[in-house]
Amino acid sequence: MNDKNIQNIPHLGKKLRAARRAQRLSLRELAAKAEVSASLLSKVENGKANPSVRSLHSIADALSLPVHIFFPEKDEAETVVESEVESVSDLVTTMTPSQLRAAQAAALIDNSDLGFDGRDHQSKGPVVQVNARPTIELQGGVTWARLTPSPEDGIEFLHIWYDIGAKSGEKMSHHAGREFHLVLEGELLLELAFERYLLKAGDSIIFDSTTPHRLSNAGQTVLRAISVIFDQK
Repeated sequence: MNDKNIQNIPHLGKKLRAARRAQRLSLRELAAKAEVSASLLSKVENGKANPSVRSLHSIADALSLPVHIFFPEKDEAETVVESEVESVSDLVTTMTPSQLRAAQAAALIDNSDLGFDGRDHQSKGPVVQVNARPTIELQGGVTWARLTPSPEDGIEFLHIWYDIGAKSGEKMSHHAGREFHLVLEGELLLELAFERYLLKAGDSIIFDSTTPHRLSNAGQTVLRAISVIFDQK
C-alpha cells in the first residue's frame, strides 16, 4: 500500500511569495537569479504549478534559504507567513542585500510564529509517525516526505517517491552539499556529470551535489528511496 501522506501545497506558494517580497525581489529578478521562468514562479506562488526538484533547489539558493522552509508545518502558519515576513523587511530597509538575505533567512527559520520550526506539528518528540510526515509534491510526479520531526540545520532526511518516468528536472541540477541515496523499491538512474549509474533495490550511492546531476525513475514501478542531503554552504 502506498503510504505517502500527500498534502495540498498552497503553503509552498505562500512561503515563496513571502520570502521573495521580504527580499524586495520582483518575479523577474528572482527568476533570473534562480534560472527559472517568471511564469513558473508566478504559477507556483498562485498554487497552479509545482516546482521540479531542480527548480526548488535553485529558488532556495537564489533566496539564500534552506529547502526545508517549503515543507508544511502547522495550518495556521499559512495565514501569517506573508504579513510577518513583510513586517520584518520593513525593519531592515537600510541593510545591504546580503544583510537583508541573512536577516530574512534567520526570521524564516527561527521565528516559530511562522510555523517553519515544526514544534507544533503532529509529531512530538524524536519520533515521526508515518501519517504525520511533512510532505511536498513536486513537478513531474516527485514527492518528498521529511523524516525528521522538525527541520535540521544543514541536512535533509527524506523518503522520496518518483512516479514512472519522473525525473528531478529537464536540466541537470547542481547546488552546495553532498547527497546519499538508498533505493528501497524500483530503479534509480543517476546521471552524474558524464557518468550514468543504475541503482536497484538495496543499492546506495553518495556524491557531491556541486556536480551536475539528475535523478530519474528508470523502471516500470514507482521508485522509492531514502535520501540524506547535506547542505554545505
